[in-house]
Amino acid sequence: MLRQHFGSKARMLWRAAASPLRCRGVAWLSSAGIRASRFSAASRPGRRGFATGDFEKQLMPEDILHLRAMSMTIMQDPICEIRPEEAERYLVDHEDPIGDLPAWHPTRMVHQVFDPFRSRKLTVVRYQKLILERLDNEPLLAAFGVDTGFNMQAYFMILHAWLLHQRLVLEGSKAKKIDEDLFEQCWNMTRSWLVLKRVPEYRFDAELQNVQEYMLGACIAMDKALERPDVLPARVQQCLWANMYSGSVKKDHRGLMRLTKYMLRQLGLILQLDSDRFLSGQFIWADFPVSDRVRKPLKLPEWREKFRSEQVESLGKLDLKSMGSRPASIPGSDPKTPSLRP
Repeated sequence: MLRQHFGSKARMLWRAAASPLRCRGVAWLSSAGIRASRFSAASRPGRRGFATGDFEKQLMPEDILHLRAMSMTIMQDPICEIRPEEAERYLVDHEDPIGDLPAWHPTRMVHQVFDPFRSRKLTVVRYQKLILERLDNEPLLAAFGVDTGFNMQAYFMILHAWLLHQRLVLEGSKAKKIDEDLFEQCWNMTRSWLVLKRVPEYRFDAELQNVQEYMLGACIAMDKALERPDVLPARVQQCLWANMYSGSVKKDHRGLMRLTKYMLRQLGLILQLDSDRFLSGQFIWADFPVSDRVRKPLKLPEWREKFRSEQVESLGKLDLKSMGSRPASIPGSDPKTPSLRP
């Protein structure tokens, strides 16, 4: 029943986005649902009004018509939509030697007593791996024009956390702690990046707060985009242009258009997943068409190379601790994993 509920939400979203002139009254997420989000405008100074969605206050009727037309253009690409039968392709079964033991088994009982939050921590580790796999997916980064600089890497990371956050909010109180732990991992990752970049100690806290404000600002802007299904695709594009690309590219930039469609596709997948599957992290991201031509490996900055090597080691330790077994592989991390062709 729950799966049908989220599936209907996803279908309603796509119908509203693809036919904005006929579905003006469809409300995909209520204002109360948005306020229930972890993100709050009060959590950061109002430094980037455009990025937080205030630009809509200045829109004229002709601007709304333009956004609706742009939304229809974006949604005409079938890659934006995930069909229910297609979503089944992105389910995976992770090994969990401890969790698969009978409830009466001594080993499982010991873990339940001494590590009662093991299941939640394991889910967060799997979410973290999903995000890291995207950051290391060079063909995808090239398709979107995401460089190896700190800013774009940070935005790309938080956008995937935002996708997971949207479903966690809909899951209610049972997912609240997972949501908090997920974003704590994002902040830990950001701290690690700043340390590896050798940010001076006297500036460290200020730099971290500044980065968090901008990342939360991007999430708030994406939250605001959900309030208007009739112009959702165009508003997502506006948010990505203002935040991810810092307004430095044209609004019809190929990488920006691809990233907009990618975000809509992943959001559609996340909303259709079975609740138990999602809350246990047993899925991978939907594939997306990228060029299969041979590329030179991205030249990563020193701090990024160090972070990648450190994560391999630290995630391996987390797997051993959480699962009581060998480290699990990262789904889709193989750069040779086949993808859809353009």
